[in-house]
Amino acid sequence: MDTLQLESAVHCLEPLCRGKMLQRLDEWPGGMVLHFRDEAVALLAHRAPLGLWRTTRKEEQPPRSAFVKQLAQRLRGFRLEGMSLPWADRIVRLDFSRTQLSKREDRLSLIAECFGGRGNIVLLDAEARIRLAWRWDGLEQARSRFLPSAVYTPASDQSGTNGDPLQRMAPSYRPWDEAGQAALAEALAQRPQGCQPWWRLRRAGAEILYPIVIPGWDVLAETPWERAIALPVGVPPKDLAYAAVLAQREAQQRKKLENIRADLARWEDPEQYRRMAHALFALPNAVHPGGPLHAQDHTVDPVQTIHIHVPAGKRLHQQAQWLMGQARRSERGRRQAQARLAAQGAEWERLQAFRTAWEQGNGDADLGRRGNRPLPSPGKAPESSAAAASCSTPFGQMWLDGFELLWGRNAKENDRLTFRVANPWDLWFHVQDLPGSHVLLRRPQRNAPVPESVILGAARIALQQSQCRAMSAEVDWTEAHHLQRRPGGGPGEVIYRHFHSRRVRRDDQA
Repeated sequence: MDTLQLESAVHCLEPLCRGKMLQRLDEWPGGMVLHFRDEAVALLAHRAPLGLWRTTRKEEQPPRSAFVKQLAQRLRGFRLEGMSLPWADRIVRLDFSRTQLSKREDRLSLIAECFGGRGNIVLLDAEARIRLAWRWDGLEQARSRFLPSAVYTPASDQSGTNGDPLQRMAPSYRPWDEAGQAALAEALAQRPQGCQPWWRLRRAGAEILYPIVIPGWDVLAETPWERAIALPVGVPPKDLAYAAVLAQREAQQRKKLENIRADLARWEDPEQYRRMAHALFALPNAVHPGGPLHAQDHTVDPVQTIHIHVPAGKRLHQQAQWLMGQARRSERGRRQAQARLAAQGAEWERLQAFRTAWEQGNGDADLGRRGNRPLPSPGKAPESSAAAASCSTPFGQMWLDGFELLWGRNAKENDRLTFRVANPWDLWFHVQDLPGSHVLLRRPQRNAPVPESVILGAARIALQQSQCRAMSAEVDWTEAHHLQRRPGGGPGEVIYRHFHSRRVRRDDQA
């Protein structure tokens, strides 16, 4: 959508959603779906089709990204006050409000810059300060607009949507002759206010739906606005599963490439070691007092003076032999790192080729095999019980106010959950001094705030999944990096020193 299409979509959707409470947020490729009572609005800022769309999608897709989870948590209980297009470019603003029991009014605003790859979605407080963002800028950037607690500034001048009509249209739609521009200005001036039908237009074999008749385009038919701003059906819900798997694969592959490049940079040039060794062999085999040694390198023409560090008490020829061994180790390490880099580079190219095919609409493209296990198609049941066991999570799982809770069902699952699955900043819960499940509360990032109600709910799960038969018990919780395996203990036996405790009852309400 360009600015004119977005403006028309806002005029149509705003009366339908104004005053309604936000019931839930669903993940969607390139954005999210906001569900109100009897209405659902897709807000897409990163992937086509960009803009604001009406959708009738009812099936729930639990949020996967940390941003959508936190956004759903912060907008819980808020009502939509209005939609607007306050700036000239494709920037949509959704204002929300909530009245506390103390009659205090909370106000938040959701800003979506529908620019595609460089777009962003941010949550602002009542003072227009950024509280949450899809992506954050770095301080080293020339112009950092998206920083925590920074006042939001739009990407373009705040000239309003009533400026030059050419600046409100996509470049491929604009008439460039003076007569066409005059006719466009007249069509905009005569356009009725509010939500109006759209027009199906054609030019040179291309068809578009547009809220006004563009000079130079052939008019095919008038289209109801409900059909014009309905979310195109070319984006199937199963893309969400593929998008999550693809993003996870790319993050893992990117981390592998970074580690391999770090290993490659760690190994110095083997010839440098050999040059230092030959220079030491040319000197008498004396004991060096330690420190830098200046020696002549006769392997180059003209002869150069090089600086060699020799440990105290070592003979020069002994150090030269160590340098020759270091040259062999460096050669072997660089050779192995280059082979690994080539293999992982080919895997990265395969993932990028899949992304290109998938973004062009081939949602059934196969990600291929990871090891000996193929990627299951989302929505399809595994063909065997073994495949089902490999595809489903082995842990207990539930969602609580946007936070994921996992717990093990036996000692081996507890050990795997705590020491292989958990991030260092995840919160770990266990009933005090009694056998039971390890409960893990996944946090999207380090220092992410966790509501007290979520901590209470996780502690109740730890009590329910323990062998305690009392109505209440003490539950310990701590960050996962404080845990250690008990020396000589079996699977799932841990020790920890830094922790918090709280008494919970089975009938507590999270």
